[in-house]
Amino acid sequence: MHRRQFVQLSMLAAGATLLPTGCRRRRPGELTMALGWVPDVEYADLWVALDRHYIADAGLRFNYLPGGPNAPQPVLEISAREADFGDSDWLPFCDAIAQGNDFVILASLFPVTPIGLISLPAKPVRTPADLAHKRFLVQGPNERAILQALFHLNGLAETYTMVPVGFSPEPLLQGAGDAYFCFVTNQPQTLMRMGLREGADFYVTRLYDLGYRVSTSLLTVERKTLRRRRSELVRFLGALLRGHAVNAADPAYGARLAVERYGADLGLDLQQQTTLNRLQIPLETEPGAEIPFWFSEEAFAGPMFAAARVSGRPALPPPATLRDMSLLEEAYHAIRGQTP
Repeated sequence: MHRRQFVQLSMLAAGATLLPTGCRRRRPGELTMALGWVPDVEYADLWVALDRHYIADAGLRFNYLPGGPNAPQPVLEISAREADFGDSDWLPFCDAIAQGNDFVILASLFPVTPIGLISLPAKPVRTPADLAHKRFLVQGPNERAILQALFHLNGLAETYTMVPVGFSPEPLLQGAGDAYFCFVTNQPQTLMRMGLREGADFYVTRLYDLGYRVSTSLLTVERKTLRRRRSELVRFLGALLRGHAVNAADPAYGARLAVERYGADLGLDLQQQTTLNRLQIPLETEPGAEIPFWFSEEAFAGPMFAAARVSGRPALPPPATLRDMSLLEEAYHAIRGQTP
């Protein structure tokens, strides 16, 4: 199974905040999280926090609602009160705000977006200047928003072509395009299993390094829930940070939990999940930041708001009203000195 579409463009229509989300009711007294994707190794930090009882030891009754292709987006489940919080991508979050939801972002599970480009030595894409006049192999219409923002952020004219392909990078090898949209934790593994060498036979460039600094998997909560359950949310974030520390030290542990327990019915491959986990861990901390899951106000008010504008989203409220890192900072300082 592939991770969520690269940047899920929300299909929220007028009145979407009232849509039912099925039989996924949260139970009274629990802190319920809506996952943006299936329970695979993407949530390894959470699985470790559950397995090590960090969440229970924090005095929390915790539940999660798995996501996936047929599940409602977390912003819908939060709005419908099926979940207290969840991880949303940026553009669906913007759509939810435009529909009148009073949401706040507490953290980002991936401050460094895992989206990247694979290119070949004949026409490498390694710097912003290399973007111009390229043919981009894309999986759907969502990449147009990414490309528009990427070119806009770099002051480039939109001189590119999009070529539709599937979720395999093989069309790149066949010359169908110049750069293939990928997750840097995923599709490069496919090429390496074919015997190709990264850095010699192909290149992988993160969009983050090309100026597209749009954090993903944003922990989103209603403002009134934040006020009412702040202490619980701080304790959850502390448990998640402890889970992150253990997972970073032993990526195989978190991968085993995903494969054998939390995602046992997904048919996951342990080696692939272990490699994916190892590659995603550096993306969980913004360069120069001390705290995992923290992302800067500069990135938020700059590239992220720019991406929303270029994609045609309505004007957003001031950045300071949509981002609150104080809970994460409080959680981080509360657990410092604790052993994992």
